Amino acid sequence: MSLFRRPRPALTSFALRDWTPRIVEVLLRMPAWLRLSKSEAALLAGYMEIQFVPSGLVFIRQDDPSQTDGMMLLLDGEVSVEKSASQTSDSLVVSIAQPGALLGEMGILNDAPRSASCVAYTDAVLALLTRDALERLVTEFPQVAAKLALGIASRLAERLRSTSSKLSTLSQVTAAMHPTLDASTLAGGLKRSKARKG
Repeated sequence: MSLFRRPRPALTSFALRDWTPRIVEVLLRMPAWLRLSKSEAALLAGYMEIQFVPSGLVFIRQDDPSQTDGMMLLLDGEVSVEKSASQTSDSLVVSIAQPGALLGEMGILNDAPRSASCVAYTDAVLALLTRDALERLVTEFPQVAAKLALGIASRLAERLRSTSSKLSTLSQVTAAMHPTLDASTLAGGLKRSKARKG
């Protein structure tokens, strides 16, 4: 399955290259949350598909429900991760992903629409793991699949802690800028806002 609905690239030596060693190298350089051995990384690489993305292509679109199947490992190039408050507002660049970055890992765990857009900042090469491939991995090599799932969960937990810390800091800054507001006032406003949306 191709995540990107476009013609395949011309069969250049770049496209014909065996990317398995590069996938293994990148997986082994992952932080401690992904604890794969070299043989396990090679096995996982066999379940991934190589995708070539030209510079400027939006290959994941925020809130698009049709693009929820799979996560990607950036092997080469750079990707701009962008968020917008609404369909009509301009995007804010959240980060520039470098080789070794994992993109869309939440999408492989649930069917929720993408939380951010990804744009190829340069020509990029990605290794795609679809949900179907993950399900095959679970059946055929459950221990490797479990390590991968635990690694993704650990990464998401790290990001949640980081986000909570940033929100706490933002709350303190907001309170300092508006002395008449306190934490309970802000919390009450958030609850009312959620109730109106619900």
